Amino acid sequence: MDISRATRSVQKEDVWQAADALLLEGKRPTIERVRQKIGRGSPNTVSPMLEGWFATLGPRLGGVGGQTQSGAVDLSIGSGLPAALVQAMQQVWEQVQAQAAQAADAELEPVRQDLQAQQQALDDAQQALEQERNHLAQQRATTEQALAVAHAQIKMQGARLSDLEQAGRQKDQLAATQQQRLQSLEQELFANRKARDEADLAHAEQLRELQHSAQQQQHRVLQDLDRARQETKQAMAAQRAEQETHAKLDAQWQQERQGLQAQSELQAGQLQHAQAEVQQLLHRLQTAEATHTQALALQSHQHENALAQLRLEMAQSAVAQNAGRGGNATPTADAVAANGRRPMRSSAPTARPVRMLPGSRRRGKI
Repeated sequence: MDISRATRSVQKEDVWQAADALLLEGKRPTIERVRQKIGRGSPNTVSPMLEGWFATLGPRLGGVGGQTQSGAVDLSIGSGLPAALVQAMQQVWEQVQAQAAQAADAELEPVRQDLQAQQQALDDAQQALEQERNHLAQQRATTEQALAVAHAQIKMQGARLSDLEQAGRQKDQLAATQQQRLQSLEQELFANRKARDEADLAHAEQLRELQHSAQQQQHRVLQDLDRARQETKQAMAAQRAEQETHAKLDAQWQQERQGLQAQSELQAGQLQHAQAEVQQLLHRLQTAEATHTQALALQSHQHENALAQLRLEMAQSAVAQNAGRGGNATPTADAVAANGRRPMRSSAPTARPVRMLPGSRRRGKI
């Protein structure tokens, strides 16, 4: 449907005119160039029209010319056309022939590929047939081998069947022997059961006697156990009483011990308090003695100063009196000198012996 529409829209004259115009422009007319020149048309529509144009190109140019050795038309012989145009047309002709050859090759290529595919399929079929033939031959050989093995197995099964029949007969004989032995064992078992029943009766009688003896012995043991329990209770009661006595004595001893410890702690506290008071008294006594010694030293120093001042005043008064009298100055000076030579009492106070308190001598022994 698309091709018919393109045929109605693009005419042969349009294609030929476009090809002539391209040829006059010095270009080789191709399908794409013709379509571009026309501005429409499909390649399938333009291609046969362009081939028709190439087919009528020779007669349209005058139909005069020869052919070269290669089969190409020589338009330069008797055509009367310019050499350049003839050469261009010759090139176009050669290109057209090449395109025709390519088109023919393109058309023959599917046929060639189809033939090659058929040949390949034929080769594949022949190869598959050969493989099938080989497979059948292998299957035949395998089947014949399996058949031979089956015949051998049948022979072996026959021999085994005869062996099994013989073994069955032997088993029947063995079963008869076992049956006879079973009967003898049943008789022996019956005799053993009878002997066991008699032994069970004797054992039951002995067991009853042993149980009676055990009950009597158990009764005696229970009586002994009751007596032992009573004795144990009495011993435990005596032990509890003794433990209570020990507990009371222990509690009394603990109380006395605690009282002694409290008394000892009280006496130790009193002793420490007395020692602290003695230390305080000693400290006060030492402080008082030091204060008294300092006061005595100060008083003695003041007394010596006052005495020296008095002597100095007396000497000055005597000097003044002697100076007023005139001749009695020497004895007064001698007296002053004598007074000056008197030894002065030492200002250092005499250390008094420290009185010790009655308890201070034993301070180191406390």
